[in-house]
Amino acid sequence: MAPRSMTRRAHYKSRKGCRQCKQRHVKCDEQRPGCFQCSMTARSCSFVTVSSTNGDVPEHISPLASSIDPPPKLSPVAPSYASSPASSQNPGVQEVPQQIFNLNHLALLHHVEHNLLQEDFVVGKENSHQLSRLIVTSALTAPYLMDAVLAFAALHLSVLALHPAKQHHYRHQAVQLQTRALALYNATRPEITEDNCTSLLLYSSFIGMHMLHDTATSRADLPELLDKFIQFAGLYRGVGIVTSHTWHILRRKSELRVILDLVEAADMVEPPPENICDHLSGLLTMGVDRLRPASSQACHDAVQALRWIFDQRAVVPAPIGRDLVLAWPVRISTEYLQLLRERLPEALVIMAYWAVLLHQERDFWVFGEGGRFLIEAISKYLGDYWAKWMAIPKQLIDANSIPKT
Repeated sequence: MAPRSMTRRAHYKSRKGCRQCKQRHVKCDEQRPGCFQCSMTARSCSFVTVSSTNGDVPEHISPLASSIDPPPKLSPVAPSYASSPASSQNPGVQEVPQQIFNLNHLALLHHVEHNLLQEDFVVGKENSHQLSRLIVTSALTAPYLMDAVLAFAALHLSVLALHPAKQHHYRHQAVQLQTRALALYNATRPEITEDNCTSLLLYSSFIGMHMLHDTATSRADLPELLDKFIQFAGLYRGVGIVTSHTWHILRRKSELRVILDLVEAADMVEPPPENICDHLSGLLTMGVDRLRPASSQACHDAVQALRWIFDQRAVVPAPIGRDLVLAWPVRISTEYLQLLRERLPEALVIMAYWAVLLHQERDFWVFGEGGRFLIEAISKYLGDYWAKWMAIPKQLIDANSIPKT
């Protein structure tokens, strides 16, 4: 065999990362004026201080597409940060980004209103138009939501674009706007109220889908992919927090009730007699002696959440199934996420069954071929010893074995 040093895959090294990422030993994306890692974790990024000291915000090319040509000259102005008296006196306080919009952002808003949804989330054109109006109206009163929506629109356009330069241009916009949305939210930390619960739910949904797309399409090795998923799940749990606190308000007053009505109606329908999670539950029961009681319980709870989603998808209209796929990361426990950090084989197999849902909804641009890639990566990581456990997920991603549902 070749020496290990010859077979090691090269990694992008962040030699000019911010001070906080270096101290935490995590990869910094070097995004200015505040990197993504610091924005997401509400840390005060050293780049912000440098930018404020210099009096300007340097342009930065995101490493998301470093192999692609530089973006065209139309790239948007990088978001600037406005210093406040509170932040000057207390360096630990997150500075509030100043929202500056240009014609590129106006084009993104037009894409949101006329092209982004296209019945991807609700049934019928009228419902789709209502949801678009709700998103735009809510975003006008919630700055963090506006940036999250525009970032999602830029991400969508990067998928639709055919030319590499255009792809990079829109990805660059998406990263900038997503980073600013996170910074705005972290700086304000709004409490959940009757007035803002819809905006908070939409914000969590758009940020979550954005991160899931980045995770599903990253084509990273399994350890890095799992780290991305855990990061995504930790942030996306905000959806569950908002809905659990304000379900009655959303259900009664929000135009999101179009979706919520369908989910509630599905709960009243008798589920199919068979569920592919039955096989998975049986395997977990046979291997229960291998696990600590707490680990066993976390795995069984994750399977139960997955079983509910498979049952619901069998009875709801097609577009709502995509929302149900995103319900699993909200429902899994922190204990289960820790098992993924530890690379526990049983936890990885459960995740592969969730990846089946991603694969079945692969026509949705957010998921793409992420489900297939995740199943193949987990199968390769676990090896032949766990082939029996991975048999059903591997069969279900074979286009010739079972049709897409």
